[in-house]
Amino acid sequence: MTASPVSAGHEIVVSGSISNLGPAFDALSVAVDVDLRVRIDEIGPVTSDADAIVVEGQVPASGENRIVTGFTRALAHFGDRPRRARVHVTTGIPMKAGLGSSSAATVAGLKLYEALTTPRDPEVIMRIATEIEGHPDNAAAALLGGLTLSCQCEDGRILTSAWAWPADLGLIVGTPRVELETAFARQVLSPEIARRDAVFNLQRSLLLVRALESGRYDLLREALRDRWHQPARAQYVPGLTQALALDHPAVLGVCLSGAGPSIAVVAAPGRQADAASALCGVYDAIGIPSTIRTLSARPPVGTARAMPSP
Repeated sequence: MTASPVSAGHEIVVSGSISNLGPAFDALSVAVDVDLRVRIDEIGPVTSDADAIVVEGQVPASGENRIVTGFTRALAHFGDRPRRARVHVTTGIPMKAGLGSSSAATVAGLKLYEALTTPRDPEVIMRIATEIEGHPDNAAAALLGGLTLSCQCEDGRILTSAWAWPADLGLIVGTPRVELETAFARQVLSPEIARRDAVFNLQRSLLLVRALESGRYDLLREALRDRWHQPARAQYVPGLTQALALDHPAVLGVCLSGAGPSIAVVAAPGRQADAASALCGVYDAIGIPSTIRTLSARPPVGTARAMPSP
């Protein structure tokens, strides 16, 4: 086994993501510039399973810590005993907000195991992350960066492809001061979808990919429409119905970010401030406090990485 050349002071950096992108449920996701960082403060010799890592910093006060889950699942799968480490977590990804915080933590745990043992097959890492998360889209964006397409095969493989999000398209994300558990947001979805709605979403998923590839931004408003998960979740997401109806020249399209409650707006080139103001106006009109973020897409170069701390 060839040890990974990681020492104390290195950070594992994983990006958040906007997934689903309207009709492309569990398939499309884009990595954005909000990050989870796991700094390795101390590193020691190979040790037993029980005390392999100590995780400090911005971690859940209760419930599952997905960094630990990712790490322990990698340990169970690969079997190589890791070096002992004490790590410190900081994050700019809001939790339970639909920006991929869970997947980022899972991927960070998997990459931490790699850092403390040796690099692994990226396809296997992707498969383990999907098994933990239950869906591949956010994990693909966290691992690969850029705009990602992921496909679960019947034999367990996860096929992925990543390419660049258009550099001139801004992404505005509004996060109301409410939390929405992804598990609950998935439970409210019907297990079946009418054929006409399936066709509607399939058409717009393909239209969305083509619009982004070809620069046909005039197609984005229609391409981001959805007839399945967004209508089912609208009653739990403040402002979603109003945001989807936004008619503003700076707003090229609107979708729910992941399972919500964040809402994503695709801003026209050079109109990010105007698009942010339009989305802010939605929350002001319904009296819901919110945080508005102006984000950029990460390039498709593999966003989950270990590097020296700045």
